[in-house]
Amino acid sequence: MASSNVAITGAPTTPGANGSVPLRREVQDLQNNFPDQWNLFLLGLINFQQVDATDLLSYYQIAGIHGEPFISWDNVDGISDPSFGGYCTHSSILFLTWHRPYLALYEQALYAVIQGLATQFPAALRDRYVAAAQTFRLPYWDWAAKVQGSAFPSSISSPQATIVDIDGATKQIPNPLYSYQLPPSASQGDLDSTWSVFPVTLRYPTTNDASAESQDDQVSQVISNENASLRNNVSLILLSYKQFDAFSNNEWLRNGRPGTYGSLEDIHNEIHDKTGGGGHMSALEVAAFDPVFWLHHCNVDRIGAIWQALNPNSYVTAKASEGNFFTAQGATEDANSQLKPFWNASGAKFWNSTGVKETTTFGYAYPETQKWSFPSTQAYQTAVRNAVVKEYGANALTNFFSGASANIAAAVIPGPGLAAAFTKKTVAHPAPPAPPSAQNPIPAVKAANPGPAEHPPPPPSANSAAKPKAAAVPAVAPLELPEQFSHLALDNTYTEWITNVRAVKHGLSQTFRILVFLGEFSQDPKTWPLEPNLVGRVTVLGRAPNTGCAKCRTDQDNQLVITGTVPLTTALLGEIVAGRLASLKTEDVEPYLAKNLHWRVTLFNGEEKDRNEVPGLNVSVVSTNVRIGDDGIPIYSDVYTVHPAITDGKPAGHSPGDQI
Repeated sequence: MASSNVAITGAPTTPGANGSVPLRREVQDLQNNFPDQWNLFLLGLINFQQVDATDLLSYYQIAGIHGEPFISWDNVDGISDPSFGGYCTHSSILFLTWHRPYLALYEQALYAVIQGLATQFPAALRDRYVAAAQTFRLPYWDWAAKVQGSAFPSSISSPQATIVDIDGATKQIPNPLYSYQLPPSASQGDLDSTWSVFPVTLRYPTTNDASAESQDDQVSQVISNENASLRNNVSLILLSYKQFDAFSNNEWLRNGRPGTYGSLEDIHNEIHDKTGGGGHMSALEVAAFDPVFWLHHCNVDRIGAIWQALNPNSYVTAKASEGNFFTAQGATEDANSQLKPFWNASGAKFWNSTGVKETTTFGYAYPETQKWSFPSTQAYQTAVRNAVVKEYGANALTNFFSGASANIAAAVIPGPGLAAAFTKKTVAHPAPPAPPSAQNPIPAVKAANPGPAEHPPPPPSANSAAKPKAAAVPAVAPLELPEQFSHLALDNTYTEWITNVRAVKHGLSQTFRILVFLGEFSQDPKTWPLEPNLVGRVTVLGRAPNTGCAKCRTDQDNQLVITGTVPLTTALLGEIVAGRLASLKTEDVEPYLAKNLHWRVTLFNGEEKDRNEVPGLNVSVVSTNVRIGDDGIPIYSDVYTVHPAITDGKPAGHSPGDQI
């Protein structure tokens, strides 16, 4: 007898003779170069969001798996009371692998809606849209791309969208990527009192009641201001992290190794915070109701897949579970642990991490992971590594000196250009900085990394079933520094500087963030997200003691500590070019950072929190040597040095003898 459980297979796929599968594409690439699939995406999403909320395959039910309303999905109960607990795997070895079949379920349901719509177009358009629908895959939003214009695509942030409807007419519709209209049950007991007041999902809400509106322009401003740090962080974990447990999730490893504080989950948290701004994306309980959640997590999955391509022999390692809705505290979680509530293709067993290791299992790949296009694993990995460098920057020196355009060019030539480019770091500013715009762009030093080129143009049959080959990625240019800065990389080696942060995840019973500054800044916390001297942040997605999340309550009892990083090297290079710092050597950087490095803590609502009152907060600075290969790709040392002289004596600063 066939199982009645929802079998999760992803979009139905017949791989090509060489193993090729359709691609998940960047959202702006899909919009600009695959217009028929983009049109179907918007049409499909708005119809998907209108499926009855009681349907297991509705938008509301699938989004609800991630948190509230904390009920079992598809009859997958937990080890205790099935009426609550959730399926949370955050700060867990299963964080990345659990979200892969989750995305596949969402894509599968959306794909089915799109197939039905494609057949309803007028005869003159039907074949075209049916062909486009066959290879449709969920797009991702690359939030770490170099900012060129708005950092938050208008396709997501605009309240209205233009589509060709199934009757063939061009129409304006409410943009289904802008917000999601919650069903009546959301305000009738499904969601807690904080979120039940909102009829739609919001970003940077203007108020805390039903009249609130989104302020999506703030998303772009905040992401722009920390773009260099974010890009550096992505490049750092992709090119230097070699162990899955360190790369994948943010639980403190307590291994005494200061070079393992970063993670993809840490970066993931940062984007939730920056995108939500106190709205739904900021709270894991309700984040999945915001349509941008799926584009965000698709990019998280992509970065994870890229890392897997570079590190195929490191994967889920056995660890003791903190305990959650379906795993007892202390039980071992490993690659064979069940990823509930996601039934595999049989509908009789659950997916596990071993089964979801390859994205092709669910019928998709990413532009960087088209393994079938290469004659060998070595050629494939070389292309992937070059793609990382092209998209997120190579070594910090090449990024900085090749990416700061005219301002840096002027600055490295004696004359007024230097002062003009870098005076922003020399004065305090009592008033909040103006938001970036065409007239008042983010200063060049804040976007010093070279951005990724657009993905290769699609072939003429872009909306057909044909799968494009991976484009050749040119080798990275060797290191070339302006002569007066050649001392920064003697023997093609330089010192990378990083801020390490750790804190008790649920210590403040809410989301909070640690903001890292280099230089002066206003004392008004309202200005901090757009301070020119803000380098980056670590976001802690904490929850209240009364949360319905079973794992979160266990994590609270266990005082779970999480970690994150804020790279400093690009900001330090700006200081060197401006003449305020001599080099990246320890004897120069230590005293400079001791004087100029600052950190502050703000709560979910943006209010400041005393650093000494944040449980487990510890901020340290570490450094490591980086050798630049002949191809320009950095080779990171495994040896990291902790510099307590920079942070000792400051609130929550790391002191000699503190645990690493």
